[in-house]
Amino acid sequence: MSFFSELKRRNVFRVGIAYLISSWLLAQIAELLLDTFGAPDWTMKFIVVALLIGFPIAIFFAWAFELTPDGVKRETAVERDHSIAPQTGKKLNNTILVLMALAIAYLLFDKFSAPAQPGTDHFSQQASSQTIGANEKSALSPIEATTPKRQSIAVLPFANRSNEEGDLFFTDGIHDDLLTQLAKIADLKVVSRTSVMKYKNTEKTIPEIAAELGVSTILEGGIQRAGDRIRINAQLIEVEADEHLWAETFDREMTIENIFEIQSEITRQIVRAVKGELSDEETEALAKMPTDSLAAYEAYLHAKTILNQPDYNPEKFEAAEIWATKAVENDPEFALAWAMLVSIHGQAIWLRSDTSPQRHQLVQGALARATEYGPFLAETLAARGEYLYRVENDFHAAETAFRSAIKAKPGDAELFDSLAIALRRTGKWEEAISNFQLAIELNPEDIKARTGLVDALISIGEYGRAEPLVDLWTEKFPQAMDMKGHKTAILMFHHGDLVAARNWHDQLVVTSSSFGYWTIATNLPLLERNYSAVINEIDRSMWSASNPDSLERFIGLVKKSEAYRLSGDQVMAAELVRQAIDTIATIDLDLETDFTMSWYRYNLTLAYLQIDQADQALQEIETALNLMPESRDNVMGVTLSNMRALALAMAGRRDEALVEIERLLNTPAGLNRWNLYLSPAWDFFRDDERFNELIKPLNLEEAAS
Repeated sequence: MSFFSELKRRNVFRVGIAYLISSWLLAQIAELLLDTFGAPDWTMKFIVVALLIGFPIAIFFAWAFELTPDGVKRETAVERDHSIAPQTGKKLNNTILVLMALAIAYLLFDKFSAPAQPGTDHFSQQASSQTIGANEKSALSPIEATTPKRQSIAVLPFANRSNEEGDLFFTDGIHDDLLTQLAKIADLKVVSRTSVMKYKNTEKTIPEIAAELGVSTILEGGIQRAGDRIRINAQLIEVEADEHLWAETFDREMTIENIFEIQSEITRQIVRAVKGELSDEETEALAKMPTDSLAAYEAYLHAKTILNQPDYNPEKFEAAEIWATKAVENDPEFALAWAMLVSIHGQAIWLRSDTSPQRHQLVQGALARATEYGPFLAETLAARGEYLYRVENDFHAAETAFRSAIKAKPGDAELFDSLAIALRRTGKWEEAISNFQLAIELNPEDIKARTGLVDALISIGEYGRAEPLVDLWTEKFPQAMDMKGHKTAILMFHHGDLVAARNWHDQLVVTSSSFGYWTIATNLPLLERNYSAVINEIDRSMWSASNPDSLERFIGLVKKSEAYRLSGDQVMAAELVRQAIDTIATIDLDLETDFTMSWYRYNLTLAYLQIDQADQALQEIETALNLMPESRDNVMGVTLSNMRALALAMAGRRDEALVEIERLLNTPAGLNRWNLYLSPAWDFFRDDERFNELIKPLNLEEAAS
């Protein structure tokens, strides 16, 4: 018998085929589960390697062993007349057929039920021509502009018909919850809350609102609470035909069951009218009540109303924490409230308002409860992303978690924005830009995603793409100081025009302790070589000595020391460095995240450079890069590498510095030619023509003319 025939007789081929198909199915299932639970990237790689290693082992056992009525025996020990290999082969054939059917079923399910992905989904292909202006659409390529599609809706703020100010949180909360339900429906564009809230108490007509938001249908309604009764009326309007697709008034007893049933019924009617029937999964999701406690739900709505406020500061999260905590006290299994607490506690750590061990325990406990009671909820998946981003500083795992959340809630602008922010840190800049664009499509009246998009474009040196957008958006959002700050940065670092940058910057109004604003406010006079102005700006900034935050005081002292050194006052520079180092001694560094610790090391490096301790500076920056290498955080890691290049140069290691400068000039978030060309911090290197040639701005002649 030939070797090939013997392989066939021993069922080696059948075992190999069955193993390959089952391994593929296992890999698909593993990828889905790992993606859902935000497992680290190496887990999937480990599983694939294990399956690959298992293949030759399976083939070996198929060749060397045989299944008999008495169990598994070596093939050489089984007499040919007593072999049941043919019967085993038939069973393997049936097994292969079943596995193939399962594989085909999975492929069909994946093809027809997979949610849209960033950059290729229906928002990219069906973006409304009314959502953004013609110039904005052109600048926002690759978003394709078409006419509004039927699968789009704006839910206007509900009227509070109780006329009780205390009921406003309830009315707004029901409205927000309805938007949340609709955002989970695949292939339905739902304009986000931020963009529709501007139409509260508006006198604009329905067609005018639809044209501005780029939707084909509008839902409007009102809510009235009276004693133990609730009355909700809603009507769905198709704008083009100017007709009511559906209208209903719900007058029921004020119970938690009735509230959720009304929300679900409104959602069902909207989906049926706008895009057709709900899928079985969507129907099942709508039927689930997040809590059976009315008190817990009302507390949750209170917290949600606070978190929806536009300010970004610790006080907002502290106020929301009170109500979110009441929600879980009333219902310890309320997964949505636990997910909310994950974000609240995570922000306390990220904003450094509370980095205590107790706060870390609170955020970990909240995440555990959210995962226990609602592991597959979009809100839980997003909360995991927030925890990984802000507490663990694991931006790659956060990216995976946010992707999972988007699959569960594909119409949520905030999730696209969160994913985009994480993608910047994992070095996927163009994909980040695409996700910022998707967030803008879902939230056309919000400035947040626009600011993030411009920041990303500037970071990768795409000033030609950023500048027309900045010009459009500074006109559309005249109160957006961050956008005007971006304009100043473009004039400084793209055109090298400090006069125009100064004229523009002087128009800005400080509205908050914006890191971006104060960075420009101190960098601009530094490039102008106006050191007294640098010191004055630091004294009135978020980095002033009066700031109770020790980290901010530390950064301010280091920045001032640099200004004094460059002005020629080495004595004052040294004194400020001493004060800065003393400030660090008052901080419990064990409570800080790796992200914050790397920021400490960055500024400590700069401090040592002011007192000519370059070797110590290099030691500090290397420690920082070990904490936050570019592979872990493409934003902070590159920022640290920028400082390392300066430290190498000031330490006299010029050849190494030039190699690093050349690399960073071509790295997203890396060094900028105009900054190197103008900054007095690099004057010590200008006696080296290699440096001068390397950093010469590409548009220097154009700027000079």
